[in-house]
Amino acid sequence: MSFESATTILAGSCGKDIEANCLGVSLDATRLKECLSRNLDSVSAQCRADYIRAFDAISKRIASRFSVGKACEREKTKVCAETLGKPGETIACLLKAPVKSLGWGCNQALTQAGYR
Repeated sequence: MSFESATTILAGSCGKDIEANCLGVSLDATRLKECLSRNLDSVSAQCRADYIRAFDAISKRIASRFSVGKACEREKTKVCAETLGKPGETIACLLKAPVKSLGWGCNQALTQAGYR
C-alpha cells in the first residue's frame, strides 16, 4: 500500500476522530498512532478497523526507504558515483538508470520503498 493510499484511508476513516481526539498532535505517523491508541474507546468503529492497517503500511514504506541505501550500495558507486553524498540526487540517479543496470536487490528495494 502506498503512502497516498494509507493517508487516504486515515483521512476517510479517522479524520473526524483525529480532529476530535488528537487536536494539537504532530501529524507524524508515530504520534497519530499513539493518540488513536490512547483514545480507542472514543474512536469510531471504522477508524479502529482501518488505522492499524494504514499505519502498518506507512511503517513498512519508511523502513523500506531506509533499506534502499544498503541494498543499492554497489549501484550507488558504480552507476551513480557523481551523486555520492547527495541522497536525493542518488535516488533520482538510480531511478533514471536502466533497470537492467541495477541488481535485483536494488530494484526490489526501490519498488518496496515506493519510488517506482
